[in-house]
Amino acid sequence: MPRLPLLATLLAVGTALCAGELPETAPDRPPHREEMHRVVEAIARLKLPERKERLRALKTIQRFPDKAIPYLVIAARNDDAVFRARVANALGLVGKGDRNATWALTVLLRDPDTFVRREAIAAIVTAGETSMIPTIQELLKDRQPTVRADAVNAIATLDPDGAPERMRVLLTHEDARVRRTALAQLLEAKPQGSAGLLVPLLKDTDAGVRGDAAAALARTGGKAAAPALIALLADPDPYVRASAIAGLKRLGATDATPRLVALLGDKDENVRAEAIAALGSLRAASALPALIGQLTAPTSRIRERTALALGLYRAQAKAAAPGLILLLDDADQGVRQKADLALHLILGTSVGFQAGGSSEHRREAIARWHEAYRKANPRKR
Repeated sequence: MPRLPLLATLLAVGTALCAGELPETAPDRPPHREEMHRVVEAIARLKLPERKERLRALKTIQRFPDKAIPYLVIAARNDDAVFRARVANALGLVGKGDRNATWALTVLLRDPDTFVRREAIAAIVTAGETSMIPTIQELLKDRQPTVRADAVNAIATLDPDGAPERMRVLLTHEDARVRRTALAQLLEAKPQGSAGLLVPLLKDTDAGVRGDAAAALARTGGKAAAPALIALLADPDPYVRASAIAGLKRLGATDATPRLVALLGDKDENVRAEAIAALGSLRAASALPALIGQLTAPTSRIRERTALALGLYRAQAKAAAPGLILLLDDADQGVRQKADLALHLILGTSVGFQAGGSSEHRREAIARWHEAYRKANPRKR
């Protein structure tokens, strides 16, 4: 007889779910709020890394083995958004294959709180509920970009075999965030012929899509991608220009050297920094004078990046040594460190310089580097 109230509770919840309505409380025995919170929190603690916490959670849940999901379903209407998010998380952990749990997650996917919707998506992925893909697809029009991105990622995860085709379709979606996320997922799947899908995206109306497509093309298109990336060096958006530069660096496209040298005067510092890094990697002799000129750039980031790039030239960049020696007394410790490293690579020796050393130590080290440079260039004596 003591189990009859519980049976009535379960039947009432199930009936309400079938009718498409979530009850405010179970009719015969409303769950105590404290008890409901204890169940939800215990289920959420199952993911904690500490074994002691997980065991404690299991003991709590074992006290309510036949109540957990009904309580979670009812808790989906809690007034606290953080608590509803934990409910979603818990449903993902214990509700796999349960019709009522799936229904509750559907409700939470439409929650007014962004965090709750995101947790509901994650819970569906945790539970592996592939039947929920059509419902998740509705969130591709969600008002929040993060939710739209989560929806794309969830679809790809839930249907890995169908992901390449689904992502191809989403490359033409009206929303840029969806297109960018679909592009990332498509590259993760590594389908054949993906390079051909990227070329149209290089002219996308969204700069983020163009930049991501440029980076992706460099990874998948091989040397044949260089002309398209060189064309993007003139893109009006700095993210696209920087992505194209990084791609050309990856491809070792030495024919892009003149264009990269020109970008040393770009108005965007990120673009200038990427151009310097690319020129250092390509090691084209024609770029050396322009790079040496960047040793006196007004920002420490550019001076540091330039020192590193010149170091990659090794002995080929001996002409840069005087300028690098001057940087050993730079106000920025990172610049001093990279200048010393570059000198070590270029002159093939070390003088025991410490970037964080005293002014006297730096003066002595600078004198030793001057001597090392003279030895490497007898005609300069």
